[in-house]
Amino acid sequence: MSEILLGLFALVAALLVVFVIALSIHWGSKRETGLVPYIFYPVMISIASAAILSHRDISGEELLMSAVAVARHPASAWIGRFTSLFVIFACGERLLHRLTSREKTRPMPMLLFWALLLYFLTNIVSPAFLGRHTDVSHEYLYMFLAGYAALLMTSREVDLSVISMRNATLAFLVLSAVILVLNPNMVANKGYHGFVPGVSIRYAGLASHANSLGPMVVVFLLCLLRKPYTWRSLNLSAWALGLFSLLLTQSKTNWIACILCFACVAYFGFREQIKARLFDYRRPQLSIIGIFCFILICTMALLMVMFGSVDAKLAKFASSNDGFDLLSFTGRDVIWQVALQEWHKYPVFGYGLPIWDEAFRASIGMPYASHAHSQFYQSLSSAGTVGAAGLLVYAAVLLYASARAAKASGGLSMALFVLIASRSVSEVPLSLTGFAAEALTHLLLLIIVAAYFPVEDRQAVRARKVRVPGMA
Repeated sequence: MSEILLGLFALVAALLVVFVIALSIHWGSKRETGLVPYIFYPVMISIASAAILSHRDISGEELLMSAVAVARHPASAWIGRFTSLFVIFACGERLLHRLTSREKTRPMPMLLFWALLLYFLTNIVSPAFLGRHTDVSHEYLYMFLAGYAALLMTSREVDLSVISMRNATLAFLVLSAVILVLNPNMVANKGYHGFVPGVSIRYAGLASHANSLGPMVVVFLLCLLRKPYTWRSLNLSAWALGLFSLLLTQSKTNWIACILCFACVAYFGFREQIKARLFDYRRPQLSIIGIFCFILICTMALLMVMFGSVDAKLAKFASSNDGFDLLSFTGRDVIWQVALQEWHKYPVFGYGLPIWDEAFRASIGMPYASHAHSQFYQSLSSAGTVGAAGLLVYAAVLLYASARAAKASGGLSMALFVLIASRSVSEVPLSLTGFAAEALTHLLLLIIVAAYFPVEDRQAVRARKVRVPGMA
């Protein structure tokens, strides 16, 4: 009886695969743009629903709230499954559309594709099969499939992706703000004393942590700058909500990253306008303000050095709890030491992808260490030297591609790369093991770079190589 059931299941699965392929080809043949730009909506819904249905309480200490294992509600699990199916269908449709389309399409940036493939092989495939603790899961394919589909995007689909990311994140922030009013324990850590005077909470929203909400807000503000709402009141409200949410996260690294990201947009997107305005001697207000601010900063720094007892204050700060957190990267140096120890044990292919799971965290007595809190140490510990080498190659190619696409994208590609690079110091924004908020930023960067990266048409290159008869 069991053999009959297995045979029926295999038959139904095969028919379902054929139906999905046929539906994808039919869908893509009639539409220039696919569904990949709309992936951001279901992923955001999945993240928000998982937090709401868990009935979590993160009002305690940060380390304690990170260590709490929140049971996943069955409804949120099914939402996650449907999200995965949508991702597979959307990405598969674009891949099939490219394979079956007879129309002339923009060439894929092959350098970026090979770098992404190398990163996937060295950081997912290699540790999954050759690591000390092997582990294979279908979830490891989703991000690579989405990244491959992202490299097929056009400039028109970039605008759709930016708008989708903007709208999905705005809905996420609005829902988080509503929960802050109705049930603040679900979205905020109480008793936190940061840099914002009079504010004793650290706002995480419906994200897993305040450090996860911060980069989401930065990406939202970048998308809002690129594609503002036509309704002025809605646009101003969106900016206010985004800046207010970023402020309440009390994340200094994300504040600095936000400034650097907007500096990239200003340099690559408005460089000529700023240059013309700065050296316009008929309207010297901007130059005067810049010079005055520079003099003021230098004067204040000089006065602090001369009369501020800087050395004593630095020594006092270093001996305080805040100073210890800063010097030890909020305790991340201990996690990095564990990552190095695992690399020394398994130097070539690493511990494997199950590292930092619940069992491993219990074995090292760090229930709050959900990952290595560094992209480099994550690759080093999970995939060994092979994984770290693949990460460095991929990061170098991603930097090169982001720089090449910076001018055409108005600085958005470099801004997103700077955000990911700053996050890589203490988080794992380039993880390929699943879809999360960090993965959306990575995916958006690939979409933008692929659409604006200068790629020569192979036919045009061949035509230039053909010599004209009678010409030297």
